[in-house]
Amino acid sequence: MEPRGLARLGGAGDATPVAIPRVNLDSIARGGTSFPAHEQRSQPVTSARVEDHSAAGTVPEPVAPPASAEQRAASEPSPSRVPELMSCHLDSGGPYGAAEALQECIRRAPAYSSIEVPPGIYVFYRQVVVATPLTIRTAGSAGTSLSCALTPDACATFVAAPDFREPWGLILITSTNNASLEHIVIDGDRQARIGSPSARACLDGRNTFGFNASVLYCGHCGVADVVSRNALCGTGMAWVGANATIQNSTFQANGDGVRNSLWADGLTVIYAPQSEISGNRFIDNTDVALIVGYGVASRIERNVVTQRTQASFAGLMLHNFSSNDLSTGGDFRGAVVAHNTIDCGPQLCVFGIQVGPRPWNAKLIIVGGELHDNEVRGAKIGINVDGAGVFRAPVAIHGNLVSAASEGEYFADCARPIAAGSINISPTSVVDRGNENSPTGAYLSDLCQLSSSLAAEDQ
Repeated sequence: MEPRGLARLGGAGDATPVAIPRVNLDSIARGGTSFPAHEQRSQPVTSARVEDHSAAGTVPEPVAPPASAEQRAASEPSPSRVPELMSCHLDSGGPYGAAEALQECIRRAPAYSSIEVPPGIYVFYRQVVVATPLTIRTAGSAGTSLSCALTPDACATFVAAPDFREPWGLILITSTNNASLEHIVIDGDRQARIGSPSARACLDGRNTFGFNASVLYCGHCGVADVVSRNALCGTGMAWVGANATIQNSTFQANGDGVRNSLWADGLTVIYAPQSEISGNRFIDNTDVALIVGYGVASRIERNVVTQRTQASFAGLMLHNFSSNDLSTGGDFRGAVVAHNTIDCGPQLCVFGIQVGPRPWNAKLIIVGGELHDNEVRGAKIGINVDGAGVFRAPVAIHGNLVSAASEGEYFADCARPIAAGSINISPTSVVDRGNENSPTGAYLSDLCQLSSSLAAEDQ
């Protein structure tokens, strides 16, 4: 069975964004069932379709959302808006009241203040919503070198209760600006929820019920030293918002690669132009470790993907989440993807880096983007480019170090021969390789690759 990815999103999708275009949250599946979008600004972009490369001259200029007056005013606290510090003791409400206690602190906190939570394990039975500019972090961690990945016991840890069943995750940041999470752990506690109503929702394709956290329609928002682990399904964190800063965080063991439909990305960035995604670690996630659907002028750098105990479909992917509107999906002009390391171990990724939506979507493409100085090890195909670039806005790929499957190996479970190898550039793609002229594969991708083992050609 192919992965559902983010097959059906709902719940907080009705939140009103501030100067951020509506993105299609109902149809960002990479396979499985797609559902019609609601309130989507969607105009056909025929020049961005695979069959229309000759019309590439009509590709619109990249769109980054303009800052509203509210966003410009909110970008920095004014002298009259001095940040305040609030200590929030989540055990004050008893063993079942941690989420309610944090929500009450958020309600009382002035805008641009910081809420500090003492280290400890707090079980959430309900979702916490942040809709104002705030920072939530572990007490005493501001300005320190604390690493929640290395010393999680020193951090505030929010754990999903066995019967937690709200969509979008334990924490939902929505319809605001300048909100951030720092030095905290978010744990979906997948093993305790395998038999829960949320797990049944995942199996039914409604995987927002398996998310750990979501940041939706939030401008100038960020996370730093956040650990998101053990998501039930869907993703460790979903993101929609411009000028994001996602750095020095860890996304680990999200999803279950054994039980069908319980896949999960590490980080699912649906829309994040002019953003920085850097210095993060992705460990043993099960769908795509880091997937980005729109990233005009963004930088994706110095991230490390490691697969050792679970297989994934890709380590890093540039996608469009089924959007045919380049103002909301598939535009990477001005984006740089560089100095990332994808280590798939013993062929635990189908694709190390996947550029373009195929094989999940064979009709639409992405445009632009430059990938250089990345290192890929151990994938069945190191870099797979399929459905990417037009003549006016090609994808630039050069200077990457790729060691993948051995020469002569192929996907044994596909009806037609598809070779494994270091780099594959399909006929549906327009790629600028600079001065490089080493041979590459030239195959169309196929969904059969996602579940196929490799075999060696007979000598």
